[in-house]
Amino acid sequence: MKLFAQKGYHATSIQDLVEAWGISKGAFYHHFTSKEELLLVVLKYYSEKMMADLTAAVGGSEKEQFVRQLAAHFSHVRQYKEFLHMIMSEQLPKVNPEIEQYMFCQHGRLFLWYCSRLKDVYGEAVEPHLYDVAMIVNGVIRQYLFYFFFHEESFDAEEVARFLMRRFDAIIDSFAADERPLLTKESFASWIELEERERQKRRERLASAFSAVREAAKELGSKKADDVLEAVDALEEELLGRHEPPRTYLVDALLLYLRHQQAPSLAAALAELSQEIKTYQQLNG
Repeated sequence: MKLFAQKGYHATSIQDLVEAWGISKGAFYHHFTSKEELLLVVLKYYSEKMMADLTAAVGGSEKEQFVRQLAAHFSHVRQYKEFLHMIMSEQLPKVNPEIEQYMFCQHGRLFLWYCSRLKDVYGEAVEPHLYDVAMIVNGVIRQYLFYFFFHEESFDAEEVARFLMRRFDAIIDSFAADERPLLTKESFASWIELEERERQKRRERLASAFSAVREAAKELGSKKADDVLEAVDALEEELLGRHEPPRTYLVDALLLYLRHQQAPSLAAALAELSQEIKTYQQLNG
């Protein structure tokens, strides 16, 4: 990452990478088929970390949560500066179609998250113009992030978030009740379809992880297996069977119970299930 940020992705060679890492080219190609594959792995790693920070559950009212989430977003300017430098200084979507598609999906994912959070915060007041407001919010935040990237010393993330929140309040108040929106749900059909496809894929992966835990539980004694399977059923119902958002405290409690069974045969399947649950909750945050 540091090398890509310093020299630029296009100017960095495989030889530069292996020399910086102190490995052979053979070792590099054992893990990656090309520099493009490495770039995609880096993009996914940092994008998921940043999205996890942004969508993390925090306490307080919906508006206070949104302020804190925006503050976390602005703190990325410092926390992930090298990654953001690479994103801003390179025409990465042109590297190959797979990277272009991934970045397009990430833009859509962030925009739809803004839509969801604006509905949570403002309710019916924002719904007639939800997509216009989300577009304005996305553009304003993007430009402020760009500015503070080059003036890092001059801002406080929480102060910026609260300042912008007051501006968003005013924007929503400015719409006339009978004003026709410029943008509608249909305007973003491609992003919405991609997001729904990704959600379905994650549901299938999560269901598969639950099946793996059930299979591993067969190696336990009958009483312990019954207890584990009952907890697994309750956890799956909470995450995949309810129409309401999963209750985080219950998900955490059930996972903790399963981990405390101290069954070596369950360890690998539980670790995979925990990771899939984390990813699923981030996507549905």
